[in-house]
Amino acid sequence: MQTIQFPPTATIYITSRCNNNCKHCFGPKNVPEMDFSKLKELFCLLRVRGVKAILLGGGEPLLRDDFGEILKELAIYNFKIFLDTSGDLFFRYRDLISEHVDVLGLPIDFPDSSYRNKDNLRTVLRVLSYYQQLGKRPIIRIGTVVTKDNFERLSDIGGLLRNYPVDIWKIYQFTPQNINAIKNVSILQISKEKFDNAVQNLENIFSGNFKVVISRREDRDRAYFFVASDGVVIMPYDNMSICRQIKIGNIFDNDILDKWEKCVLKGRYFSNAEATFNYK
Repeated sequence: MQTIQFPPTATIYITSRCNNNCKHCFGPKNVPEMDFSKLKELFCLLRVRGVKAILLGGGEPLLRDDFGEILKELAIYNFKIFLDTSGDLFFRYRDLISEHVDVLGLPIDFPDSSYRNKDNLRTVLRVLSYYQQLGKRPIIRIGTVVTKDNFERLSDIGGLLRNYPVDIWKIYQFTPQNINAIKNVSILQISKEKFDNAVQNLENIFSGNFKVVISRREDRDRAYFFVASDGVVIMPYDNMSICRQIKIGNIFDNDILDKWEKCVLKGRYFSNAEATFNYK
């Protein structure tokens, strides 16, 4: 009997713990974690069911004490690996990340500061400087969430990135989802018109330096295969007021693909998967 195939790209939140508390954060909070043995079972299942690429996120994935073992386990199955991290703990796992990670995602919120902690921007720039010295490195993607605080400084951020080995600058429209982002929506969110005006010329200005990807709120709506740190498959539903995160089942459920296919907008899913993993 033929095995029913999962979609080719999956996002795994291996933890909801984080060493930062960003006011624009839309990540899940206080979710239990699968232990390493359960993650091994998960990775085997995903590979058997046809997943080719995995995005590791959180929370902050590098907070897991077994993060090195997780990367090595993924390497056994030859997954393409995207790591999304604040960068604060990068140098603890520098060599393993450089060896196994295909795409490294790091944040830059402002040209001179960060939403995360007072040292975060300096640390991210240290990571970029480190890779400036190397011939072999991951594809580097910088992520910026556009808010009332920074929408007039995007060109300055782009100017900063020109000095470093950046391959992609992904610019996100702010999304009110989960605790912090919803609580701070009135002080962070700008209108769609302001967002479009803020990003409209960036691709032309910086196309000679790196690829600019614009991620609008509607691009996230029902567009992912997210697995939370407890194994629950979740889907963002955005009515353009509040973005809710719906639990649709457990990744180990026999019928989880049927449940996912009833929710997903496949065109958006494949567009996001391509934008994440096929930059070059």
